[in-house]
Amino acid sequence: MAAIAKLIIFFFCVVGCLLSCREKVAEKPAAKANNPDVQQLITQGKRLQNAHIDSLPVISEQLRKTGDKTGIVYSGLFTAHYLWMSSRHEESMAAAVKCLADIEKYGVKEAYPEIYGLIANLHKESTNFKMAFEAQQKALEWARTNKDTAAIINMLSLKAMFIHSYRKGAGADTSMPDTSINVQLRALKVAQASPKYELMRIPLYDNVGQFYLDTGDYSRAIEYAGKGVALAEKNGRKRSLTYGYCWLGQALFYTGQRERGMEYLNKALAITKEIKEPYREMEMYEHMYDCYLFAGDYKTAIGLLSKAKEMRDSVRVRVNEVKLSELQIKYETARKDKELAEMNERQARQKRQLIVTVAGCVLFIVFTIILLLQYRIIRRDNQLRILSNKRKDRALEQIAFIQSHELRKPLASILGLISVIKLSDKEIDKDALSKLEQAGGELDTAIRSIITHVEEEAKGE
Repeated sequence: MAAIAKLIIFFFCVVGCLLSCREKVAEKPAAKANNPDVQQLITQGKRLQNAHIDSLPVISEQLRKTGDKTGIVYSGLFTAHYLWMSSRHEESMAAAVKCLADIEKYGVKEAYPEIYGLIANLHKESTNFKMAFEAQQKALEWARTNKDTAAIINMLSLKAMFIHSYRKGAGADTSMPDTSINVQLRALKVAQASPKYELMRIPLYDNVGQFYLDTGDYSRAIEYAGKGVALAEKNGRKRSLTYGYCWLGQALFYTGQRERGMEYLNKALAITKEIKEPYREMEMYEHMYDCYLFAGDYKTAIGLLSKAKEMRDSVRVRVNEVKLSELQIKYETARKDKELAEMNERQARQKRQLIVTVAGCVLFIVFTIILLLQYRIIRRDNQLRILSNKRKDRALEQIAFIQSHELRKPLASILGLISVIKLSDKEIDKDALSKLEQAGGELDTAIRSIITHVEEEAKGE
């Protein structure tokens, strides 16, 4: 039995080794910027995104040279952002797609919301709202996956801004109420819950101000745009100021404070030129056009519209719309092909694992059957041996009984008669009697020897 137990243990060890040799696919852990210098550069780059974008390429290059995985990802992100702000949308999308690939390669999941948010803005500025909403939703999902509250606030604000902008566009269905304000106010409530989200409030105040401006509630537009301006000025957020000044200026202009309103609009226009954002500059001419058209100054309005059109043609918005979509679609297609190949590989791996498992189970069953048969054979042999020993013991006992009782009884009688004859006075052949007595003694000794031997055998000695 000990040998069988050892065989079973050995078999399970073999099966365990086979199963443990199966290929395992581990999820790639998210990379973190452990290098303080890298983290400092990333923080500096994020601050410059809303201020002096001309410095972004320098930060991007420094991050790239570190060789740090997180640094490489943010280097690509800042490059894409710089190209976007410079109205080089096609180049920006190409950089964003490469950045997406690096995020996936290095596992820097924290960057997903920002890069998808950038892609969403590129599609929105090319008026491709379908792809803009899709990219924004991906950004929001990643923000929730990462449990990044700041990113969640930003993506909710972006969604609301897209809803509002889409409804303002030509051919949009305006029969349904504009729900963007509800999303903005909900996000703003979250941002106001903690001082650490102060910067998140700036675009929210701006977007709420824009909503009330577009719906004709100028007092609320002035209130919220003013709050956005105050925070943007406090934190040096120049790009945000172009929006805050714009909505505040338009609201003031429409309420009769035209000089003051145009003062804010000109300040916003100056900042767009300072931070070198031609697309935003184009939008400022369009907003100023709206104001002069409202005031009936058609000559100035036409001049501003001409500038806006000239700039719109220069940034090639319509051409960008097609090319940007193509770039992202190519990336998504390549990604799906990669995912399909990985899925096929996983299925093949699972199939191999199943074959190994089934083979192991079959071997186990066969091995178990062999062991059981072997056990039964050994057990039967043992039983037969035990039965044979019992029969032998009984035979020996029977022999001992016969020897001690059946044979010794007449022998004792013979020996007794010899003694009686010896004591009698009758003439007998003494030589014959002596030989008879000698034979009787030898027979008694032989019987005693047999009995002793049988008893020793019965005891197993």
